[in-house]
Amino acid sequence: MAREHPANNAVYLLPGRGNRLRDLGDPITHLGFDVYGRELAPPFARLRFAEQIRLIQHDLAAAFWHTGAPLIGHSYGAYLLLHALADREPFPGRILLFAPVLGEATDLKRFYVSRPPRADQLMHLAATHAFPPPHSLELHTGALDDGCAPALATQWSSLIPGARLVLVPDQGHQLASAYVRRVLAQFLQAADRAHTARS
Repeated sequence: MAREHPANNAVYLLPGRGNRLRDLGDPITHLGFDVYGRELAPPFARLRFAEQIRLIQHDLAAAFWHTGAPLIGHSYGAYLLLHALADREPFPGRILLFAPVLGEATDLKRFYVSRPPRADQLMHLAATHAFPPPHSLELHTGALDDGCAPALATQWSSLIPGARLVLVPDQGHQLASAYVRRVLAQFLQAADRAHTARS
């Protein structure tokens, strides 16, 4: 993780491939929260998929497995986060996903195919009601997102009790920064209220 001893106002963040914690983390810190997490860059990126999942699970168990704890995932970072949660008890905090990769995505018009490790697992778990439904889960993805595949996001989220999906019109995989900042502010205000109630 970025730091060893998270404070009460800590956020756990997994950015997408090629992104740094600060890319999405800076607007989070400006809202008064500390950012922890793992960047999908070496040495973490060189680990096997299963090792990455184990490290994320360790991070969450060590400091973020409590009511109101905010987790944020972007793109492939969201994919890793969901796999880390898949064989645990239902997460008691709040989860926000931006343009989440949820499995295989194909765009024949652009000759684009993305097939991450264990590509079918998240959908299989959702379809068999085996994915542990978190206390709060919201997903935001562009209606034109070829990396997330809006149809897959719609299907997957419909199978997770309580999940809330927002398809953002006329946007692709990179959501507009103003939109992201607005969603972050709303999400973290809710997380802060949940933490205050827990205290």
